[in-house]
Amino acid sequence: MQLVDRLIRWQWPDGGWNCDKRRDARSSSFQETAIPARGLWAFGRRHGYEPAIRAADRAAELMLSRRLLWRERDGRLIEPHWAAPWTASSSRSSFCDVLFALQVMAELGRIGDPRCADALALLESKRLPDGGFPLEDRNARTSATIASRCSFADWGPAGTRRSNPLVSLLALGVLQAARRSAPGA
Repeated sequence: MQLVDRLIRWQWPDGGWNCDKRRDARSSSFQETAIPARGLWAFGRRHGYEPAIRAADRAAELMLSRRLLWRERDGRLIEPHWAAPWTASSSRSSFCDVLFALQVMAELGRIGDPRCADALALLESKRLPDGGFPLEDRNARTSATIASRCSFADWGPAGTRRSNPLVSLLALGVLQAARRSAPGA
């Protein structure tokens, strides 16, 4: 509980989190907000801890105010300089892509919010003719030893024209959750 309370205290006024300690930093980052929101929501639901649920809701509201992946100030798609574009589905060692953003919204029960529509359309546009979804950015290579930007897991086929079983499973789950939460569903 101490860790959860500490994380809640570190929540920025805008509702998110940021690892940037510069005094001129003004807003939370997506990656540093989505991960704690997901964890706090799960903890709050599992243990009935309302402060964690409220903190996760604040974080979700921040992400939704940006339509998940679009800049609030100018409406442009966020393009991180340190990673693949957030429009690309990445291997599961990444937490900054459209699929992850939508997974978090689905888990928090917010996938039906109209502000998820652009991200859902972007995800749907990636569906391949076989009905699956690609792993567009293999952001870690498979390695049998511990090394930087490596993973012990083989995340399956990559590329824009081949379905990846894990990405497909996750994407179809998100789209199913969105359909279930649609008005009149």
